[in-house]
Amino acid sequence: MRDTITIFIFLLIALNVLAQKEQDGHYRNAKIFLKDHRMIRVSDLKIGPIMAQYIHLKSNKEAELPLQHISLIKIPKGNHLVEGALFGTATLSLSALLIDLDTDPLGQPREKTAGFYLAMAGSGAAVGALIGILVPKWKSIALKDKSAGIYMPVHLDIFPQTNSVNLKITMTL
Repeated sequence: MRDTITIFIFLLIALNVLAQKEQDGHYRNAKIFLKDHRMIRVSDLKIGPIMAQYIHLKSNKEAELPLQHISLIKIPKGNHLVEGALFGTATLSLSALLIDLDTDPLGQPREKTAGFYLAMAGSGAAVGALIGILVPKWKSIALKDKSAGIYMPVHLDIFPQTNSVNLKITMTL
């Protein structure tokens, strides 16, 4: 039984490493955050120079969206395996210490062996790692027309009929 669990854990880790291979501008899964504060979960995202093409996960239909409507795109980049393992180890190690401080019904201290502490810490690490594998980390990706710092969209309207040009700069405070 223990070998089966070990093989299962290594299989999950191996699948996680191979999970998200992305090409330039093409991502399997993503979250698109729009400027009107909505979020869309998508798959098969392709980012072009002006438009983003994707498959909407709720409707399972292909769609396009101009990049000027997008404020942020996040893609999955790994998971919380290490953090989960550390949190599980710390939690069950602390629990083991609290169990050791407890007395039995006769008032005698319950002394535990080092194996008890190792088993508690190891099982906490395993459970925490399994939970951490299931929680993805998200990485923000920059769009080519936006800067890495302050985003200041500039909109230029050209009216050849009246020989005029309007320049509009919008900033959110």
